[in-house]
Amino acid sequence: MLQRLYAWWTKKSERDVLLETISEARLFEEWEAAAFQLDEVSGYDLWRQNPTSKFYDYRLIYERLQAIIDAREEDDILSLVNLLRSGLVRNLGNITASRLFNRAYAGTKLLIEDYITQVALAIDYLTSYPTTTSSDAGLTNQAKLDVLHDTRQAFGRSVLVLQGGAIFGLCHLGVIKALHLRGLLPRIISGTATGALIAALVGVHGEDELLGFLSGDGIDLSAFTKDHVNHGWLATWTRRVKRFMREGVLLDVKVLEQLVRANVGDLTFEEAYSKTKRVLNITVFTTGGDGVPNLLNYLTAPNVLIWSAALASNASSSTLYHPVTLMCKDESGKIVPWAGGAQETTFRPWTHASYTDRESPLHRIAELFNVNHFIVSQARPYLAPFLRSDLHHPNPRQDGRWRLSMPILRLIVMEMQHRLHQLDEIGWLPPSIRRFLLDENIPGASLTMVPELTPGDFVKLLENPTKEGLEYWILKGERSVWPAVGALKVRCAIEVELDRGYQLVRRRKPFDPILGTGLRKSASAGGLRKRGRASSFSGKVIM
Repeated sequence: MLQRLYAWWTKKSERDVLLETISEARLFEEWEAAAFQLDEVSGYDLWRQNPTSKFYDYRLIYERLQAIIDAREEDDILSLVNLLRSGLVRNLGNITASRLFNRAYAGTKLLIEDYITQVALAIDYLTSYPTTTSSDAGLTNQAKLDVLHDTRQAFGRSVLVLQGGAIFGLCHLGVIKALHLRGLLPRIISGTATGALIAALVGVHGEDELLGFLSGDGIDLSAFTKDHVNHGWLATWTRRVKRFMREGVLLDVKVLEQLVRANVGDLTFEEAYSKTKRVLNITVFTTGGDGVPNLLNYLTAPNVLIWSAALASNASSSTLYHPVTLMCKDESGKIVPWAGGAQETTFRPWTHASYTDRESPLHRIAELFNVNHFIVSQARPYLAPFLRSDLHHPNPRQDGRWRLSMPILRLIVMEMQHRLHQLDEIGWLPPSIRRFLLDENIPGASLTMVPELTPGDFVKLLENPTKEGLEYWILKGERSVWPAVGALKVRCAIEVELDRGYQLVRRRKPFDPILGTGLRKSASAGGLRKRGRASSFSGKVIM
């Protein structure tokens, strides 16, 4: 009897079981299935079905959804073009508000998801629409290209920003893997410190080889497994202490160089862009007092070697690595030091990025590549423990005291950062403190993903990466993305479809046959039309 009573008392509820499934899932499909079930158990599926909310303009979204469906069903291509050109805004009607994505686990309002799906189908419908040679007879290929180009330009582009991390930065691999598998990986990637290493690895791999590389087996870690660096943690720390006493730095930059060159090779930014069409950005900073941050990419430093830029971004004026010299290829292909510009006659060492808001490389990326949306993977060990994405739900493995104290701790940290920003504004904050305690200002709309870190993770902070460790950090990075997939689809699905359509039409020759998908799209439009009308605006606003 007592055993039955104890079993009844300790039996977990269905909600707790699903929360544990979510926190322990190893595949997105497993996580997603548990999320849908959890929404049904918690009643959040009803919240998703009811389109009304005070946090976005549901009437505007509903009207535009019906207008796009009508234009497609009536084959009114001119009306459809006008709808696409006049109303494609990433945050139309405030549909990207964080309050719309932290309620249900599996997504947001079905009306918003239907709208995004219907717009993507409309862009695909336009892309495959038959063209003529005369503008009087219909839609020409050039007119179609102009529409897609102008709409893509107005909508803006996204960039994936990989920030710091030491060993935590390996989580960026999981972030990239999760985004790639969901078709949401931006073509523009920026990295700093460990994030620069990961960005460099991704920037030299094409679409067909990216997934194999992201499994962890495609990364060469032999630089960390050679005899002179693999003698156990005690020997490793003894060697580091001796190096610090002798040279003033803890880590050997030569080992890091061997690692990066083994995986990246001697590709320049321009060569990598020609190979993959990914826009790789790495930020470095000169050690001189008048130095400013330098954003290196295929436009600003086409002949700079990627491995040397990633190495320079990791070097700092603190106690980790010696400053390094950037290398480039000259006209004959010979590797030589990079002067940083034709007007410079001396070579300077380069270190980790440190900057003010006015010099932020993210502002420069926005200017160069029409970026207005930043997807940030934040793994800096001195910031990540105090950050939490608005899209994440409490970890069921954390007890009630931790869930209660975490918001208070975040409030204290936010107040401290506010005071530090004030000191920085009046010039009283030393650069070394600014580098470690202040995060850079994001110039546009952003979505931040932070891995769930445990106290045991900090013990591994200065460990050398291993294949087993890669699997651990990659999974942790993937899990930081899964709760954000719904929000990322709303923010990026239209952008991805515009880019795909533009590239298809741009490469198409005037008389190439167009494989239409009208029947499939018509059926899909009809299905969404019924679903949209079922979402009538009755009842009070659910928040």
